[in-house]
Amino acid sequence: MIDYLAEESKTSPFLERRSIPSGGNMLTPITRNIWGFEHDHFMPGGLHFRGRTTVLRLPSGGLLLHSPNPVCDPLAAELEALGPVEVLVAPNSQHHVHFGPATERWPDARRWGAPTLVEARADLHFHHTLGRDTPAWGTVFTPHTIAGIPWLDETVFFHAETGSLVVTDLFFHIQRPANWQSRLFFWLYGLSGRPAQSPIVRMMAKDKPAAGRSAHTLLQLPVTRLVPAHGPVIEEDAASVLRRVLTRQARWAPAALTSSD
Repeated sequence: MIDYLAEESKTSPFLERRSIPSGGNMLTPITRNIWGFEHDHFMPGGLHFRGRTTVLRLPSGGLLLHSPNPVCDPLAAELEALGPVEVLVAPNSQHHVHFGPATERWPDARRWGAPTLVEARADLHFHHTLGRDTPAWGTVFTPHTIAGIPWLDETVFFHAETGSLVVTDLFFHIQRPANWQSRLFFWLYGLSGRPAQSPIVRMMAKDKPAAGRSAHTLLQLPVTRLVPAHGPVIEEDAASVLRRVLTRQARWAPAALTSSD
């Protein structure tokens, strides 16, 4: 959803899109073998929020970058001190604006993208398609494709070693909007002050039973940590938070929900 606004701002003389590059020493540990770094986004209409790139150490010792943000030289040095960047992931149809520069910085990294993004952004030269190809690292950072919502076309990832579920736009966790425009926007969409799913995601569902089954699959995972692309990491009672966030979506597949109770 957010990168859709970014794309719109590129073509309109009335909308400005600005960004503040990530500085050095911004890489933050999240848990064992997982780090993150954030980036300030300035969107049309004064909307301002932060986005996270999640960094995972693979069994090879290399790194996977989930939803790459802009990376400056000092931050790149921090990353490469942890290991070579081997995999770049564009996890849904919306998060691709900063993917190109990441491929230029790490041209040998394998590129994974959402199916609609692979088709729409041929210029990014993806090697693999999420939900269709099986990653060698999938047993460590397991992909779960959210079916039935092709507009979003998101794959989320579960890191079993730490119980961490990494999501992009499936839900947001906006605690303190940066300005009045952002407060108004996130309030109107019910996304302010708590983990929540955008009504746009539900509105764009084309196959609600399939989307409900996908939600049900996530609710069966032994989640102890939620790592959203937008907002703070959630570690307290993460499984209950996930259940609350996905309640409406899960209700689209009542049979699956009942069978788990």
